[in-house]
Amino acid sequence: MLRMTISPTAKTFRTDSAWYIVTILVFITIVICTGYIVIQQQKKFLLNEKQKEISTIADLKTSQLVQWRKERFAEGASIRANAMMASRINDYISGKDSAKVRQEFKHWMANLIDLGEYSKGILFNPDGKIIASNPELKTPVSKHYFDLAAETAKEQELTLSDFHSDVAGGPHDLNLAVPIIYSDGIHTRCIAVLVLDIDPAKHLYPLIQSWPTTSSTAETLLVTREGDSVLFLNNLRHRKKTDTPFLMPLTDQNMPAVRAVLGQEGSFEGMDYRNVAVLCAIRTIPGTKWGMVVKADVSEVMAPLSKTILLVTISGFVVVTTMILGAFLFNLRRRAENLHKLLEIRKKAESDLQEIQAGLEQQILERTHDLTDINSLLRQEMVERKQLEQRLLSAKRLEAIGQIAGGVAHEVRNPLNAILTITEALFREKEVASNPEFEPFIMHIRTQVNRLVQLMNDLLDLGRTIPVSNLQPINLYNVCRETLNLWKSTGMSKNKSGILTSDYDDISILVLADVIKLQQVFFNLLENAGHHTPDGNNIRIKLTHNGHNPSEGIAVVQIIDQGSGIAEDKLSHVFEPFYTDRKGGTGLGLALVKHFIENMGGTVQIWNNCPPPGCTVEVCIPRYREELK
Repeated sequence: MLRMTISPTAKTFRTDSAWYIVTILVFITIVICTGYIVIQQQKKFLLNEKQKEISTIADLKTSQLVQWRKERFAEGASIRANAMMASRINDYISGKDSAKVRQEFKHWMANLIDLGEYSKGILFNPDGKIIASNPELKTPVSKHYFDLAAETAKEQELTLSDFHSDVAGGPHDLNLAVPIIYSDGIHTRCIAVLVLDIDPAKHLYPLIQSWPTTSSTAETLLVTREGDSVLFLNNLRHRKKTDTPFLMPLTDQNMPAVRAVLGQEGSFEGMDYRNVAVLCAIRTIPGTKWGMVVKADVSEVMAPLSKTILLVTISGFVVVTTMILGAFLFNLRRRAENLHKLLEIRKKAESDLQEIQAGLEQQILERTHDLTDINSLLRQEMVERKQLEQRLLSAKRLEAIGQIAGGVAHEVRNPLNAILTITEALFREKEVASNPEFEPFIMHIRTQVNRLVQLMNDLLDLGRTIPVSNLQPINLYNVCRETLNLWKSTGMSKNKSGILTSDYDDISILVLADVIKLQQVFFNLLENAGHHTPDGNNIRIKLTHNGHNPSEGIAVVQIIDQGSGIAEDKLSHVFEPFYTDRKGGTGLGLALVKHFIENMGGTVQIWNNCPPPGCTVEVCIPRYREELK
């Protein structure tokens, strides 16, 4: 009877195959788990970042709405304090110059309406009788106006009403009621009440609905409670505009708008009025019954995740394929070694096995070299991607700042112009113009308005890029010299000296830059150095190679002060917008320096001098080359 036995080589082959399969399965499992963890972390990161953005915008919109209410009260207080207007209304009530006073009132109301916030003004006497209106009333006014006028006359305090509708199902608006107080020197009494209609669709709703970043689904909602329903006040982005107010019941506690009118605040995920999943932040408006909802669709937030999934899938495929090939080659090598041992025993075909082994080893070396190259490329790509993400994040921040600055500038300049216009008109009054005591006040107002205008311009510059057409060949040494002379003419250079030196043999170095922005860069750096350099010391502008080869096409300028230096933990933040440790500073000077230099293709960095004192700011600018024309 013949007995079949399994040779050691066959057993080894089966063992190696099993080991190969198990290893591959384990490694695939590890890769899948790693990819899943990466995707979940990316999802969590996207949700957290978007939630922070939405919360920041919610705080911004809440502060804007609070400021808008303060401005209405401030305008009401200004009207109430207008003794001249109160005197003329008293003349009208007393029967003096009635026609002329009535015309003056209409003209004054027309000016208020032209400011943009108000659509109508009605003047009541304390008994609730209408004295005058502008424009003329074509329909009887609702009971709301008479109640508001009576309450204001009784309390003699400014009243900003809540949202209300004059007719059922009609649009909602607000009213500002101002008591007109007259004093004859002995007695003070309320002689009339001015009720102003505020149309929220003109400025309030656009202020709320504006979004500082690019988004296809994000929106801001202003809501209030009306009975057992939530009333959506402003127009909805995802719902067709109608004349009928949009109401929803308070039964769905998962709806952000319902939570807002119930007084809740915070950030969470929920379902909006379209029954779509959203990320939202809700706030209550101080001093009102209003709620604010700032939201964006979860689907939009998760859109970038698809790219991550694709990248993880491709990377996992490459890694698994590489592992399979490596294990396959390793398994082949093991088999070759076993065959080699077997052929040594049999002493046949020894040279052939050696050639096979050499060939396999060469393949392994080639594969290893290929894998090394792939890993090097992957590392380089990861570094470049990280740098690109940092630049993209910085660009998005500057774009957001630019959009916010544009909106803020639009909203701030109109009140500033109104303040300056009213101030100038007030100081042309006979009693004020002839009194020199008021001159310092108007000068202070002008100075502060100009300061705010300059701040708006800096914010707008921070959000703009420098057009390529503005980059021209300019003499670097001349720009430094002219900027230094300009700085010396300011008060900041008092008791300090500025020195310009150059390590270049030829001072006619040309750089490709925007001359105005470059001069502003050097002036900002000189001004910053002047703030930190003690009296009696000097500030140096130095044109230098600083280790750069002229063939690199880079010109280097260093501004060196003798101040107290910068704390090490603050050095990495000095170029961030709004970061400052100087009293009275805006935190935009160095941020504008970095923004302008990088827009011109250069770099800027700062370090503390060693040995102390002071610090050095180094600006690198591309040199102009003739072949680039």
